[in-house]
Amino acid sequence: KQFNKVNYSEYEGKYDEQLKEKMEKEPESIDIETMRANLYGYTFTKEYADGEIPEEFSMDYWEEYHFENDLIDEPIEIDLDSMLHEMELPLREKDPSPYFDVSPQEELLLKAIDSTGDGKTPETALCVIDVHQEYEYIQRVVRLFVLRLVEQSVVNGIDCLTFENNRGGIEKVYFDISRRFEVGYPILEKKKKKVQQCVRVNLETNGCRNNKYKMEDPDELFGYMWLKPISISFMLTM
Repeated sequence: KQFNKVNYSEYEGKYDEQLKEKMEKEPESIDIETMRANLYGYTFTKEYADGEIPEEFSMDYWEEYHFENDLIDEPIEIDLDSMLHEMELPLREKDPSPYFDVSPQEELLLKAIDSTGDGKTPETALCVIDVHQEYEYIQRVVRLFVLRLVEQSVVNGIDCLTFENNRGGIEKVYFDISRRFEVGYPILEKKKKKVQQCVRVNLETNGCRNNKYKMEDPDELFGYMWLKPISISFMLTM
């Protein structure tokens, strides 16, 4: 399969806030390239720089939208025996579809992300514009009910999620979150400054409780103390 990695500069000025209405009424009329332009073009807006993500880019939003508006065509039937049996099967044997029980809007977003890579290597990482999209993607494609996250690391804007060995055959998934780091995240920047201030005070007063971090650069300490714990705890409490 050929992938089309995101060249963000191509999408500058392409975000169209009116597309949300079209997503609501006729999502099947939107092609993947239009969705890519809207999704990745949004990263050039002031709102994105301020840390805001519009609801139309959230798969969870569309899931709730369909639930609240009673747009599910058929009633949901739960067969516990069948569910337990499926959990014993490799992912693609349970359901040949690449996506798990999604609405047309969720599928549109998933296909746009899938067009950027397969997530199997850092070179073919899936391009997302926000960390939350990683978890939404995993929930619908990797299927968390048969996996357990054991490690998360970010190197050069590539977020690697590592799962424990399992019958699903999924060990690592790579996401390209570099655009978020490139633009910045104001909320985290504020927290970062607070952490840096505390570290500097501790260093100046020799008040660090953990000698391991006495000589660490505040930026590195921030990455260890703030980013990593937040990402992992968010995944585990989904």
